[in-house]
Amino acid sequence: MTAERKKSIPVQVAFDTWHRDREYVAEFAALKNEFDLADQFIKARGAAGLTQQELAQRMKTSQSYIARLEGGKETPSTRTLNRFAEATGHRVVINFEPLAAQ
Repeated sequence: MTAERKKSIPVQVAFDTWHRDREYVAEFAALKNEFDLADQFIKARGAAGLTQQELAQRMKTSQSYIARLEGGKETPSTRTLNRFAEATGHRVVINFEPLAAQ
């Protein structure tokens, strides 16, 4: 019996296709802040050299919660942001920037 092979496309090809869809681009832009925050979580943990499990232990939470933070599926409180920063050897910096002129 032969295994059925799944067809796949390179990620960049998929991104290029999606970015030609105006609705996708608008939705993606609306979620930019969430994607940026998730990216910051991943980078901070990586810079600290921690696994999700190790970080969860330091924060006294679950690995699945860390995964949700990194996946953008949780909206953290400022308390959580500070706990995350402390556990990874970082500090939290929050600022407001003016909207670009339209």
